[in-house]
Amino acid sequence: MEYELEVVDEYILQGEKRFRVRVKGTRIVVNVAADSVGEALEKAKVILDRVNAEKILQR
Repeated sequence: MEYELEVVDEYILQGEKRFRVRVKGTRIVVNVAADSVGEALEKAKVILDRVNAEKILQR
């Protein structure tokens, strides 16, 4: 499934750059460690696929 994602926050935690990525139009937020916005979006997509977020979003 193709998710419409947006970065809602970018921060550093214990020396690691982290991003909060939200599925647009929902309250689903994924926190990932990444070096860039593009990498963060890709990691968020992988996590959403892994937890079968598509089933939740179809409801």
